[in-house]
Amino acid sequence: MEFNLDDSRRRLKGKITQLKKKSYISTELIDLLEAVAAQQLEARAESEVTLPGIEHFASPEAVLQGVPLLGREDFPIDKPQAEKLLGTFITLLVDMGGPLGDGARAVREALDSNDLTSDELFQKFLEDDHKFFAPWAERMPEAPRTLSFLAFASLSPSLEAVGAQLAPNLPEVKVNPVGTCPICGSLPLISTLREKEGFRHCTCSFCRHEYRVKRIACPVCGEEDQKKLTFFTVEEEPGFRVDVCDTCKTYIKTIDFRDLDRIAVPILDDLDSLALDYVAAGQGYKRATLSAWGF
Repeated sequence: MEFNLDDSRRRLKGKITQLKKKSYISTELIDLLEAVAAQQLEARAESEVTLPGIEHFASPEAVLQGVPLLGREDFPIDKPQAEKLLGTFITLLVDMGGPLGDGARAVREALDSNDLTSDELFQKFLEDDHKFFAPWAERMPEAPRTLSFLAFASLSPSLEAVGAQLAPNLPEVKVNPVGTCPICGSLPLISTLREKEGFRHCTCSFCRHEYRVKRIACPVCGEEDQKKLTFFTVEEEPGFRVDVCDTCKTYIKTIDFRDLDRIAVPILDDLDSLALDYVAAGQGYKRATLSAWGF
């Protein structure tokens, strides 16, 4: 689907209005994410990425067996754009102050002194190198994911652009055979029920590609035994539910707006339904992935 900047701006505005009604989400956080998301939308419309040759793609047969079309570590990026966004987002966090601001200031100082380079930061994020980010988390105990947030926020427009360009190379299939993203192999961030039949679609936590999966199956471990799969809702969050798996003890939040006059914006719906994360954690389940913002 071609990216539509005007439609995306409209959706962002509507969702931010909804988020501001949530008493448990701070105004400062909403303002920050609104500023970040607005910058990302503008950048997404201008991202210039060049895909590697088709010889670097997994074969259709391999993709149907669950192999990603292109591993996340091989995703090309619009480096000038990502570096510009990195500087912008560091400034936003510093101006915000608090633990996030302190963390961003430390990142800026490391970049200025060449103790850290944008090339290294971006590649380590693409490689999902936890060992690289761990010392930074220790340096920022009150905001341990500051560096990964900055990396992901800066790279997201490129990653989404790559995902969109790669999608036409996927084999034609109605339902993805596994729960992970067929493009990059990442786990889903959130799922959505669509059409009267309730077809289940997942949004990738990395490249934001949307793909259809089995409705009765855990997208994390593949469990299909209905006795081990269940879901729950809370009255305060209509349109949202939590699908849990007792085999791997993970959960995925699901959006079901079919009977509601609401538009789904997965990365912000994830934040909109934050109350469900607390309930799921209280019952002993863990998220399959971090939030859309790296927290």
